This record gives sequence, structure tokens and C-alpha cells, in this order.
Amino acid sequence: MSDNPLYFEASQTGASQARPRTAAGRNRAIDLTAKWLSAVFSPLLVPTYACAIALWITPLSVLSERIRLSVSLIVFAITALVPLGTILFLMRSGKVADPAISNRRERDIPYMITGLCYIGAALVLAYMHAPHWLTFFYAGATFAVITAVVINTWWKISAHTTTFGGLTAMVFFIAYHGYGIVWMMPWLSVVILLAGAIGSARLYLKRHSDAQVYAGFAMGFIVEYVFMSF
Repeated sequence: MSDNPLYFEASQTGASQARPRTAAGRNRAIDLTAKWLSAVFSPLLVPTYACAIALWITPLSVLSERIRLSVSLIVFAITALVPLGTILFLMRSGKVADPAISNRRERDIPYMITGLCYIGAALVLAYMHAPHWLTFFYAGATFAVITAVVINTWWKISAHTTTFGGLTAMVFFIAYHGYGIVWMMPWLSVVILLAGAIGSARLYLKRHSDAQVYAGFAMGFIVEYVFMSF
């Protein structure tokens, strides 16, 4: 190594410049991961995931694949496309600023429409003679949405962790009551890990406080488990 002090200074400068670039790249990767987790497990999509889980890992899997896909698509249309269309319409009307509805004061109308959509999904499933626990999952989602509307008048509870808490409750319910046709421990482990990852993503993106994330998950889990147990 050279004894030239200029060499040492240049080496130190290069190292100090490399570190921020590495840290910046790491931060971008974390930021992108957090945004993807928030998008893939959006409150608009989780109800469809719940329906698919119920149809593919419980005795409902005896239904033909065409029926299961059709039911999943119907639930997706009711619980995702209709609320999304409402949000886009409200954005064009200037009543909602962004698709994530970051401002809690703008959430009342989209949440109420979403609650009505959950009622619609419950009625459709009841008409199709779905098991009561699956029908009541969507009834519970309606109650959770109404509760969130009330809470959002003064506090921004996390919609992401509320819906994923409900999904976790469904998987736990299936495992506890022996409805699973597969070994449920891996499913429970995955949903619990995902719940932690989603909560961390919402905190990293500074969308919520710790308490709002925990409260959302607890409310979603408790409400859904109670309703499915009726």
C-alpha cells in the first residue's frame, strides 16, 4: 500500500462515497418490497384470497375447479372491482386524493361501499349454499368495516392489517376445527409471517403507527373469528 497521503485520502473518499450508494440501494429495495407487499395484500384483494383458501384447502375442494374458479371470480368482482371502481370515481370527483385513501377523513364513503359489497358477497355465498362459517366470514368483514368507519372518525386504524387479521382468523379457524384437508401448520406459519411482514411494511412506509397496525390486526382477527363461530 502506498504511503502517499493523497492516496490514502482518495481511498477514504472513494469508500465514503461507495457506502451511501450501497445504503441507498438497500433502502430502495426495502422500499420497493414494502410497496409490493402493500399492493399484493391490499384490502381489496385479501377477501378473494380468503375465498380461494376456503375453496381449495377445505372439503369444498370436492367442487369442480370450474365452480371454484367461478365463485372466486364472483367474490373478486364484488369485493375488489366494485370498491376499486368507487375509489376511482371518487378520485375523479375530487373527493379522494389517492388510491390508498391516505387521508382518514376520505375513507367513509369507500368503506361503506366496501361494507355493502361484503354483504353482497355473503348473500351470494348463502344463495350458493356455502358453509355458514364462510358466509359469516363476509358478514364479519362488514362489521369490521363499519367498526373501522367509526374508529376512523378520530384515529386511522390500519385497513391492511385489519383485513389480513381476518384472513389469519380464517386459517386458524379452519385449522382449529379440523376443516383443513392439508397439514395446516405450514399455512398458519405463512399467514403469521406475512402478517408481520405486512405490518412492518405499513410502518416502514409511515402509513400508520405501531398501535394502529396492532389494533387493526387484533380487530380483524377477533371480529372474523367470532362471526365464523356463530
